Amino acid sequence: MREVMVQYLQHRLLRWFDENQRVFPWREDGATKYQQIVSEILLQRTKAETVAKYFDTFFSKYSDWNALANASLEELEEVMKPLGLYRHRAKRLYKLGEDIRRRGGNIPGNSNELRDSGFIGLYVTNAFELFILRNRKPLLDVNMSRLLKRYFKPGDFIDVRHDKEIQELANDIVEVRRCKELNWAILDYAALVCKSRNPLCDECVLNKHCKYYELSKGNTTFIP
Repeated sequence: MREVMVQYLQHRLLRWFDENQRVFPWREDGATKYQQIVSEILLQRTKAETVAKYFDTFFSKYSDWNALANASLEELEEVMKPLGLYRHRAKRLYKLGEDIRRRGGNIPGNSNELRDSGFIGLYVTNAFELFILRNRKPLLDVNMSRLLKRYFKPGDFIDVRHDKEIQELANDIVEVRRCKELNWAILDYAALVCKSRNPLCDECVLNKHCKYYELSKGNTTFIP
């Protein structure tokens, strides 16, 4: 049954994405690998629409890895203020810059080098593998976790860094040819349909197999 549910989710969400995908500058064909990775850092705990408005401002100042590597921590903190969480973001970007300098301007070329680099955190390392190394990896954050948890096994949410079950499931889900598009489809669907509050279950293209929908229909006291 799980295999059927996996294939159904993959098929339906890719079809939905082809008709309803959100448009952002880091997803455009002309976006550089650098822009894709750094955008993922900026997107953490921030709405995509907010980052999209700030995209040109940031990348006109830091256009490539070398520009980022030459930035000071104080400068990055100042630039990050409009996005909030500016000290946290600045430290992460500065650490990446340090790593690039240490590597003589080069970025990791394989998974082993990536593990020893400044690309810290499950989400960002997965993004690097997906966009740079072309490996099939999930952009696993709280939004993807919520959708997968509801669809397969509703229950209490656990930090994705410690939820091995969700990590394994997410890796299984993205084993498709259109891996990048499926990642974006899941993130878009979680934002627009499978929302954290008031999800649009009756309109959901996944509700035929969704365990959350099965449990919640007719039960107004059910809480995600």
